[in-house]
Amino acid sequence: MTVPLMALAVGAVLAGFVGVPAALGGSDQIGHFLRPSFTASQAGTPAAATEGAEPAGDHEPAEEPARSTELSLMAFSVLIAVAGILLARRFYVTNPEISERLGTRLAGPHRVLSNKYYVDELYDATVVSATFSSGRGLWAFDRGVIDGMVNGGGWITLIGAWLSGLTDRSIVDGMVNLVGRVCEAGSFWFRKVQTGLVQNYALLMLFGVFALSVYLFISL
Repeated sequence: MTVPLMALAVGAVLAGFVGVPAALGGSDQIGHFLRPSFTASQAGTPAAATEGAEPAGDHEPAEEPARSTELSLMAFSVLIAVAGILLARRFYVTNPEISERLGTRLAGPHRVLSNKYYVDELYDATVVSATFSSGRGLWAFDRGVIDGMVNGGGWITLIGAWLSGLTDRSIVDGMVNLVGRVCEAGSFWFRKVQTGLVQNYALLMLFGVFALSVYLFISL
């Protein structure tokens, strides 16, 4: 914290030298730089408000504050600063018991000032707490909704792939294998009959003729 304060102090010193007022023999560069900011509203004045007014070139620029008035205000500001420094030295260096008594007597204001008007506490209770709450809410939404949708899609894909594989193995492959097994079993028994031996074919024809003759004899 010391280094930032030192940087701010250097900037304040340099800015002070740049902005030395004309009453002390300076050029008041800061005042000239900021002057358009205080006179810009005059440029937007409606035309109706300026009707009948004399041209701007016929007027002299607004007079600067009197040198005596400016010096008096600067002296008064310095006097207040010196009085504050001397008062603080008396309360906290020369007679610190005075500040202790005032702190006990004015406990409420002392507590507010010691806690810097509770700005940090208010910031923590609003901005910081709201940021953490928003972060936790977004994290819960991401875990419950976004990740849930992604994981749900993954599980649905896995279940669909498993069912597809089960259908392919049980139904499609089962039907193909069943046809193959039926053909294999039929060919086994067909091979028993179709041996390729003429003697077997003649024997079967004899059995057929005998069976037909028996059938005809019985039916008559």
